[in-house]
Amino acid sequence: MIYHDTIWGKPTKELNELFRSFCLETMQAGLAFQTVLKFEDGMNEAFHHFSIDYLAGLTDQDVARLCENPKIIRNHSKIAGMIHNAKVIQQNPQQFIDNTWGPVNYMQLDHLLSESDPVPDFHEFTKQFVNSFKKMGLKRIGPVTVYSYLQAVGVVNDHILQCRFRS
Repeated sequence: MIYHDTIWGKPTKELNELFRSFCLETMQAGLAFQTVLKFEDGMNEAFHHFSIDYLAGLTDQDVARLCENPKIIRNHSKIAGMIHNAKVIQQNPQQFIDNTWGPVNYMQLDHLLSESDPVPDFHEFTKQFVNSFKKMGLKRIGPVTVYSYLQAVGVVNDHILQCRFRS
């Protein structure tokens, strides 16, 4: 609830916050988000608060070392993907921000959901985001991960109308 009440869905265009959320959503793939939150402190420590510059400087040997750390999610391909993505984003940080917010003209998209509304079909919506991220060279992204990322950083507001934490 703390994550929901303080971070999830709050619009941000700040590069480090975007990258951090992108990493957390990448780490979540195939897991419950509660699992990610359980390891969040350890990942903050190990990844220097998801610093793009720090992660971009890591090597394959660092991936192996990190995979031995019991305080983090020890998935080799997810860690390697996060490092790869940091290197890509480091080359053109504004492109990452633009690919996140540009398709919605830098304005939050609000689905105005009530409790009884079905979850919106996000596959078609996320196609252009997924394609632009892939064109950048980012890895470990698909429609579910990207939609979760867009929700987390506030591009999409899927807080239900009755939620007191709507942005």
